[in-house]
Amino acid sequence: MKKFVLCLLILFVTLYCLNCIPVAVGGLILKGSKTKGQRQEFLTSLHQTNLEREKAGLVPLNVCIAKYNFDQGWAKKDAGCTKTINAYIRGEIDEHGQKVVKQDKQK
Repeated sequence: MKKFVLCLLILFVTLYCLNCIPVAVGGLILKGSKTKGQRQEFLTSLHQTNLEREKAGLVPLNVCIAKYNFDQGWAKKDAGCTKTINAYIRGEIDEHGQKVVKQDKQK
Protein backbone atom coordinates (compact mmCIF):
# COMPACT_ATOMS: atom_id res chain seq x y z
CA MET A 1 0.00 0.00 0.00
CA LYS A 2 2.83 2.41 0.83
CA LYS A 3 4.47 1.75 -2.52
CA PHE A 4 1.20 2.45 -4.32
CA VAL A 5 0.72 5.79 -2.53
CA LEU A 6 4.35 6.70 -3.18
CA CYS A 7 3.97 5.87 -6.89
CA LEU A 8 0.80 7.98 -7.09
CA LEU A 9 2.55 10.86 -5.37
CA ILE A 10 5.52 10.69 -7.74
CA LEU A 11 3.20 10.46 -10.74
CA PHE A 12 1.15 13.45 -9.56
CA VAL A 13 4.24 15.62 -8.91
CA THR A 14 5.78 14.66 -12.25
CA LEU A 15 2.65 15.48 -14.24
CA TYR A 16 2.07 18.69 -12.30
CA CYS A 17 5.64 19.91 -12.87
CA LEU A 18 5.60 19.01 -16.55
CA ASN A 19 2.61 21.29 -17.05
CA CYS A 20 4.36 24.17 -15.29
CA ILE A 21 7.64 24.04 -17.21
CA PRO A 22 6.40 25.63 -20.48
CA VAL A 23 4.74 28.45 -18.56
CA ALA A 24 7.84 29.12 -16.48
CA VAL A 25 10.18 29.05 -19.49
CA GLY A 26 7.87 31.29 -21.50
CA GLY A 27 7.73 33.79 -18.66
CA LEU A 28 11.51 33.88 -18.37
CA ILE A 29 11.93 34.42 -22.10
CA LEU A 30 9.34 37.18 -22.19
CA LYS A 31 10.82 38.93 -19.16
CA GLY A 32 14.34 39.05 -20.59
CA SER A 33 13.55 39.97 -24.15
CA LYS A 34 13.06 43.47 -25.40
CA THR A 35 12.58 44.13 -29.09
CA LYS A 36 15.02 46.17 -31.12
CA GLY A 37 12.36 48.84 -31.36
CA GLN A 38 11.97 49.01 -27.59
CA ARG A 39 15.73 49.22 -27.16
CA GLN A 40 16.05 51.96 -29.77
CA GLU A 41 13.19 53.90 -28.18
CA PHE A 42 14.86 53.52 -24.79
CA LEU A 43 18.20 54.83 -26.10
CA THR A 44 16.49 57.79 -27.79
CA SER A 45 14.64 58.62 -24.58
CA LEU A 46 17.83 58.25 -22.50
CA HIS A 47 19.71 60.55 -24.86
CA GLN A 48 16.96 63.18 -24.58
CA THR A 49 16.90 62.83 -20.78
CA ASN A 50 20.66 63.27 -20.58
CA LEU A 51 20.52 66.37 -22.78
CA GLU A 52 17.89 67.88 -20.49
CA ARG A 53 19.93 66.96 -17.41
CA GLU A 54 23.05 68.61 -18.86
CA LYS A 55 21.09 71.78 -19.71
CA ALA A 56 19.88 71.87 -16.10
CA GLY A 57 23.43 71.48 -14.82
CA LEU A 58 22.90 67.92 -13.62
CA VAL A 59 25.12 64.90 -14.14
CA PRO A 60 23.85 62.70 -17.01
CA LEU A 61 22.83 59.11 -16.38
CA ASN A 62 25.37 56.43 -17.25
CA VAL A 63 24.31 54.59 -20.41
CA CYS A 64 25.54 51.17 -19.23
CA ILE A 65 23.74 51.40 -15.90
CA ALA A 66 20.56 52.68 -17.54
CA LYS A 67 20.72 49.78 -20.01
CA TYR A 68 21.23 47.37 -17.08
CA ASN A 69 18.16 48.72 -15.29
CA PHE A 70 16.14 48.47 -18.52
CA ASP A 71 17.25 44.99 -19.67
CA GLN A 72 20.00 43.18 -17.79
CA GLY A 73 20.64 40.62 -20.53
CA TRP A 74 21.08 43.31 -23.16
CA ALA A 75 23.45 45.32 -20.97
CA LYS A 76 25.55 42.29 -20.07
CA LYS A 77 26.07 41.48 -23.76
CA ASP A 78 27.82 44.84 -24.18
CA ALA A 79 31.47 44.08 -23.38
CA GLY A 80 32.18 47.76 -22.80
CA CYS A 81 29.65 47.83 -19.96
CA THR A 82 30.82 44.81 -17.96
CA LYS A 83 33.19 46.67 -15.66
CA THR A 84 30.72 49.49 -15.01
CA ILE A 85 27.81 47.13 -14.34
CA ASN A 86 29.85 45.03 -11.90
CA ALA A 87 30.92 48.16 -9.99
CA TYR A 88 27.26 49.31 -9.90
CA ILE A 89 26.10 45.93 -8.58
CA ARG A 90 28.79 46.03 -5.86
CA GLY A 91 27.58 49.51 -4.87
CA GLU A 92 30.84 51.23 -5.79
CA ILE A 93 29.22 53.66 -8.24
CA ASP A 94 25.80 55.28 -8.56
CA GLU A 95 23.43 55.50 -11.56
CA HIS A 96 25.52 58.37 -12.92
CA GLY A 97 28.66 56.23 -12.93
CA GLN A 98 30.24 58.27 -10.16
CA LYS A 99 32.00 56.71 -7.19
CA VAL A 100 29.90 56.33 -4.10
CA VAL A 101 31.50 57.88 -1.05
CA LYS A 102 30.93 55.63 1.92
CA GLN A 103 30.83 57.49 5.19
CA ASP A 104 32.20 55.83 8.29
CA LYS A 105 29.70 55.58 11.10
CA GLN A 106 31.11 57.21 14.18
CA LYS A 107 30.12 56.05 17.62
